[in-house]
Amino acid sequence: MSGIFSRGQFGTRQLLRVVPIAVIAYLLIDISLMLQPTFGPVGFWPATALLAGMLLCLPRKCQCLAWLMLVPSVLLAYGFWYHNAATAMANTAVDLSGVFVVWFLLARVWQLEHLRTHKAITKILVASLAASASTALAGLLIHIWPHAPLRTATEVLLRQWLGYSTLLPVCLLWFTALRKYIQHDRRHPHTHPIKDAQFVRTPWPILLLVLAETLAIGLGGPGAIAFPIPALLLCAYAYQQRTTAWLTLVAAMGVMAADSQEWGLILSNQGSILDQISLQIGLQLMVATPLLASGSLAARNDLVLALNQALDHDDLTHALARQAFIRGATEYLHQSPAAPRGNGVVMMDIDHFKTLNDSHGHAAGDKILREFARAVHDAIRPDDLFGRLGGEEFGLILPDTPPEDCLQVAERLRHRIESIRLYHNSDEPLQITVSVGVVHDRQMPEASFSALLATADQAMYLAKRNGRNQVKHLTPGQMRDLSPAPTL
Repeated sequence: MSGIFSRGQFGTRQLLRVVPIAVIAYLLIDISLMLQPTFGPVGFWPATALLAGMLLCLPRKCQCLAWLMLVPSVLLAYGFWYHNAATAMANTAVDLSGVFVVWFLLARVWQLEHLRTHKAITKILVASLAASASTALAGLLIHIWPHAPLRTATEVLLRQWLGYSTLLPVCLLWFTALRKYIQHDRRHPHTHPIKDAQFVRTPWPILLLVLAETLAIGLGGPGAIAFPIPALLLCAYAYQQRTTAWLTLVAAMGVMAADSQEWGLILSNQGSILDQISLQIGLQLMVATPLLASGSLAARNDLVLALNQALDHDDLTHALARQAFIRGATEYLHQSPAAPRGNGVVMMDIDHFKTLNDSHGHAAGDKILREFARAVHDAIRPDDLFGRLGGEEFGLILPDTPPEDCLQVAERLRHRIESIRLYHNSDEPLQITVSVGVVHDRQMPEASFSALLATADQAMYLAKRNGRNQVKHLTPGQMRDLSPAPTL
């Protein structure tokens, strides 16, 4: 994930980031050792997957230092648990060999840009398998399992693979969502990104998953492992990718715990090694199927959003296209319940744009439009709608904004545009100004958006007739003279 990793030198800030890893690593080993009887041999080993996830989520400049903190911490945890230095060193080497392989593949070889494709999920699954094979091979080479080493190595391989496959997507998706939230909060501290609203509105996939798990535990039998798969696929379709990853993890842990405690399913604890391998592979498929489907659906949704973005936005200024602006503004103005403080409608026209365009060329005109739009984008709120209505005319919707604040926003925009200086094939800067017309829907309670926009347009032309580079709004008398309101 190249956005996560960046170059840099060790320092106090990097040290503060990685010091908690030592404590977390110690606790993870202890917790995993305590949980091992709960999930039995068919269960998974969460410590290594979580350690790898932490390393992958750290900036690249912190990762080498994190390894230096990680090794003694894991060694210490095993030492306190087994009270034997040789056993502790052997277990540390076995665990960290797998962590290194998955970290090296995902951070150095593939460097995943994001997880919103089935190819990215496939790489995680393949890296997880490679890490698990490395752990099993290291255990055989060190002779850490004196009794039935091949059988134990096979169990460890499958157990580790399941742990990496279930926990790594959760760690990486959670970190990606957290990073986006922090970046959004820094840019827009008074707003919050949209949560997974479908999780609240559509509880049926979760209820079906609970029912499927209950049937699997209650009925048991060879087919029980497949019961949750349709419900998990439905979750992949209905929810965001990180929600699906969490539900997949919970479902897999439920099946493992049920099998270990002999609540149903195939009793692999009493079965042969082939029974255990079969159940482990079934669990792996149950985990991989919804994760791959969720990645494919996320990629498709991103493509649809990108196409809609291209269709709904002006390519030059990145403002909303006329039809998209009108559609969005109409939804704002007719939403229920209505905005308590009403909504402002603003029309803006760049002064003398045609003269500037003819005098300095179309390249200069495009530069003026881009700089104007950038200044407006930087000044407005995330919920405000900004659209290009044609040529040098632009519209702005200020939702839930009182009339006096609309005028203040318009005046700030006018002043911001006036301060722009552009250089184009000349030492003399180009200065642009804008004429602005403002109307508020409380002034025209029953008016359509078309009428409001036309009234703001009339106010804008009043600003042009009075000398340009100013903000105008129509008085009640002037608005009566417009009756019936013109339409655009």
